[in-house]
Order: sequence, then structure tokens, then C-alpha cells
Amino acid sequence: MSLTHISVLLIGFGFMAINLIIHAFFMFLILKSQSYYMRNYPHLKGMASIMGPLLASTFLIIISCSIQVILWSLLVFDLGKFDDFYEALHFSGTTYTTIGAGKQYLVPPYRALEPMIACTGMLVTGLNTAILFAVLSNIARKNPDFEGFFD
Repeated sequence: MSLTHISVLLIGFGFMAINLIIHAFFMFLILKSQSYYMRNYPHLKGMASIMGPLLASTFLIIISCSIQVILWSLLVFDLGKFDDFYEALHFSGTTYTTIGAGKQYLVPPYRALEPMIACTGMLVTGLNTAILFAVLSNIARKNPDFEGFFD
């Protein structure tokens, strides 16, 4: 393994760490926004009690994932063989979401970044699922309209 390969791996792991830190920050914002909503709007019942926190959480998740895809795009555009930033954005988005259209790919030694982008996307997808479930179950526990809903 050459020094170039090692440096690509180190850059990739660094970007993974940055992306996960960004996502952790947004997860913190989601929990804080839910706490704020529950504290300031306790009178809401039924669907009204769910829609605000769920929409806020989803919006923050979209922002977090978009930032991460843009960061990966900046990296692969700088390192990869893309004609313009839009192509790098498309590549990063399809790889991050694990769709993997296969029309574009990185040239060696940068191919090691592809599974790192996909791994980050899969991990974030699991975290998103967990945080949305936590938000919904917390609302259901505190709202008699949803008694037994998440049991």
C-alpha cells in the first residue's frame, strides 16, 4: 500500500468523522426542538401533537444529510475526475444514499472513498430512523391519545 493510498484512507476517515459530528449536532438540535415543543405546546392533542416535532425533525435531518452530501461532493470534486460540481454532487448523493447509479466512479486510488461515503450514509440512515422513533415514542408516552401506540 502506497503513501497515496494511506493518505486517501486518512482523508476518508476524517471526512466520515466530520460528517458524523455534524449529524450528532443535528440530532442534538432535534432533541432540543422536541423538548421545546413539548414544553411550550402541551395543550396540543392527537395529530397536532405529532406534526410539529415530526416536521421539525425531518427538516433538520434533510439539512444535515444535505450538508454531508455537499461536503463529500466538495472532496470528490477536488480529488475525482468530474467535469463540474453537479456531477460530483450527483455521484456523492447516489453513493451516500447507497443507490449507486454506477454511471460515475472515482479513479484509483480514490475509489476507497466510495464505500466510505456509502457507509456514512447507511449509518446516518439508521441514526435518523432511531431519532424519529424516539421523537414519536416520547410524544406517545406523554399524550393519552396515543396510549399503547408504541408498546
